[in-house]
Amino acid sequence: MKVNYHTHCNRCRHADGTAEEYVRSAIHAGLTILGFSDHGPFPDTDFKRLRMPYEELRDYLADLKELKEKYDSQITLYSGLEIEYLHEFEPYYQALLNEMGLDYLILGQHFFKNASGGLTDLYSLKSSEEALEYACSACEGMRSGFFRILAHPDLYMFNAFSWDENCEKACELLIDTAVSTGTILEYNANGYRRGIHAFSDGDRYYYPDPRFWRIAARHASEIQVIVGSDCHNPSQVWDEAMERAYQDLEELGIEPTFDFLPHQAF
Repeated sequence: MKVNYHTHCNRCRHADGTAEEYVRSAIHAGLTILGFSDHGPFPDTDFKRLRMPYEELRDYLADLKELKEKYDSQITLYSGLEIEYLHEFEPYYQALLNEMGLDYLILGQHFFKNASGGLTDLYSLKSSEEALEYACSACEGMRSGFFRILAHPDLYMFNAFSWDENCEKACELLIDTAVSTGTILEYNANGYRRGIHAFSDGDRYYYPDPRFWRIAARHASEIQVIVGSDCHNPSQVWDEAMERAYQDLEELGIEPTFDFLPHQAF
């Protein structure tokens, strides 16, 4: 069974291709389900990350509705967003799911509120202590109940520090919270496309991080894991990175999830 719920399109300003081009690519590759999850905007707020402008959100949803109807006999399409969790925006997440009718939200915690009240960029962590702060913020998001999937939970290892006790604590905290809340953890294939890089603890991919996923494998009977393409080009809907992701999960002894029910109304 071929599915993908992590799909970006040109509305986020750093992906190529229209939504319809991704649908056609998915049909050609034999996918049965394609979920769109472009980077979600925040109303009246610019967090200086590449994402869909807020004024395009309703057009995005209208486009997906039209595509659902047009390709109904060929593929199941879902409409979603990948977005960060900040407590003050809980009414907005609720409106996205209820009033705007999104099928799901993916928690992509690319930044988080730090102790001083500012925002910390996940791609610019200075220490493993900040990795633990990221994990706490992502867990708060999972406990909110708005998010079905936690995208690339191991993305904190994108940074230069070595794996240590804090990194392991962050991993355990994310896994335990995913289990207790029923949140699906994503094994993100896009890290393979970004290549191998040199770190102080050896050469490796930014993600997926095998140390994180070996710990996750100890909880294989409890966790739910889904493979996400995180595609930014129609050719990536299903490619060698996706094939490898499924192969690596199998070697870890983790059985992937392929489908889930849309969110219930809040």
